[in-house]
Amino acid sequence: MSDLQIPLNRLKFGHEDGAGINARVVGRDEGIAELAANIHARGQIENLVVKEMGDGFYAVSNGNRRLAAFHMIFGEHAEEPINCTLREVDEAGAFEDSLTTAVTAKQLHPVDQYEAFAKLEERGKSNEEIARQYGMSEKEVRQALALGRLSPKIRQAWRAGDIAAETAQAFTLALDQKTQDKVFEKLARGGGRVQHWSVKRELGADALDRDVAQLVEFIGAEAYRAAGGTITEDLFGSSHIVSDEALLKQMARSILIAKCEELRADGWAWAELEGDLPHGARWWPQSDIRKLPYEGDELERRIKAAARVEEIDESDEWTDEMGEEADRLRVDIELIDAAARMRGFDAKKRKSLGCIVDVEEGKLTVLYGVKKPDNAKLSKGDPETAKRVQAALPSPKGNSVDEPEISNALLHRLSVQLTQAAATALIQDEQLALSVLLAGFGCYEGQGVEVSSNGLGAKRDTRGILGAEEMEKALPLALALKPAERISMLAQIAADALDFQGCALDQKDVHGSEVAICNAIDAKLFNPAMRGAFDAKDYFAGVSKALCLKAIEEALGADMARQQGKKQKTEIAAFALENVPPTGWLPMQLRHKGYDGPPKAKGKASPAANAKTKQPAKTAKAAAKKPAKKATKKTAKKR
Repeated sequence: MSDLQIPLNRLKFGHEDGAGINARVVGRDEGIAELAANIHARGQIENLVVKEMGDGFYAVSNGNRRLAAFHMIFGEHAEEPINCTLREVDEAGAFEDSLTTAVTAKQLHPVDQYEAFAKLEERGKSNEEIARQYGMSEKEVRQALALGRLSPKIRQAWRAGDIAAETAQAFTLALDQKTQDKVFEKLARGGGRVQHWSVKRELGADALDRDVAQLVEFIGAEAYRAAGGTITEDLFGSSHIVSDEALLKQMARSILIAKCEELRADGWAWAELEGDLPHGARWWPQSDIRKLPYEGDELERRIKAAARVEEIDESDEWTDEMGEEADRLRVDIELIDAAARMRGFDAKKRKSLGCIVDVEEGKLTVLYGVKKPDNAKLSKGDPETAKRVQAALPSPKGNSVDEPEISNALLHRLSVQLTQAAATALIQDEQLALSVLLAGFGCYEGQGVEVSSNGLGAKRDTRGILGAEEMEKALPLALALKPAERISMLAQIAADALDFQGCALDQKDVHGSEVAICNAIDAKLFNPAMRGAFDAKDYFAGVSKALCLKAIEEALGADMARQQGKKQKTEIAAFALENVPPTGWLPMQLRHKGYDGPPKAKGKASPAANAKTKQPAKTAKAAAKKPAKKATKKTAKKR
């Protein structure tokens, strides 16, 4: 055995030597770029082990991945001298050398690896230097350092196999090691294995809605911090902890509005945010393109992504990670198709078509070539798609009884207000609350009431309702309660379990369970609770001019609506905000069976249209005696 330097272009891979002396088959090409980056930064540390092939060539029995890295650095025809160790063995001996190295080599435990990265940071290496030296992305370095900074107790539990890697990752959401240890000790006392979801719950990282969480990826954590928000970023998922959801949404909306303006400037007839369009707008008809004009490697990437999605869908070993991967790939496919569709419309076509802008999986998406509903015709394609398109189209002109559409975003806010009102009323009727709770336990997936107390109210953190979260402590407290106290607390739990998000009371065929619960609540309790929860300012600022006038007509009479109809939307909205709520009026989406506000009867004007007074009424009945105030010049602000 002897050490020597051999020109790179005289070295051959072990699997190219006769029957092959390289034992590794799977993974030969994995991580070569990272290995090349490290060799480039640190130089060659270990010799390649080689055997002679004849004619001045040598086959590598140990170090084939390093040989591939050298090719990446210098080029496979380079004469760069490479440090090697020559072993005088035959083909069988060289193969066993390769096998011995592969089998006996032990990779660092992940904890050891991450602790080592943390030491590099302590010794002054920057994230950029670590990334360059070890062929990692900046995010991978941040992930490694966060895991390396975990408390000694958490790291030891991970090293011993007491917690899984996913659980260790969840602990990085804690601000300091003291908090990590406190949460770990608390969860470990309950017995059983500490799970990642329970860690996130304790740290308050489970409350952020998925639709909001993806905006962090869309906006960027640094941009959010620069705007004044604080965030504990989930480096391994989307369970971020943000200080101001409203700020996050506002920043995202500004970017999306700017994109709409860019599209309109590019010749499109219209461009709108999906959340501002009527419910189901995504199914509005699109202009057909016979063949999408893909460019570059777009088609190749699309085929590859689609094949992977199909592979995941058909897999018998499906995991959450695979599901998330499939979601990301579907968005990638959509983005590729969207880019091709955009090129398929010339300036003439754009003048009559529009675009719908949204955020999906943290990426900006645009639906190009959408037809205006007034002029749209159903395509002759998939019948199910045709049904969705038909449902999304506005009602035929001249049908005065149809309600104008509201946006998805406003519908969601109204549904939250409905949930809050129902919860307020339900607490006051304990027997109904217990009935709702019992009925919910017997229904598939709750149907309007999440009986595990994971409803909308529970998102405000109602864990430990008795003051203790461990069964051995909570049970004695529960046993000590009087019967009436237990009933009162169960009523509170029932109220917290309600979750009507996405529900509208005028869609009885779609949301039967939620409607049933609302209709069971005493109207004397529900009506004041609903009016207290209804955000009139948000509603009138967010709906169309037509809906504002419809509310004025129902609450104050047709004559008043006609007078206001000649004004601008902002003036009409301001007038409606000041004069409609005192009448007890509520939008159709919030009217349950016992609703007692205007209109009293279809086609009849409210008595309020002809009454006179200045003070707002406290009840719908009293409001009928009071007049509408003159329109104010103040502009209603959009939320």
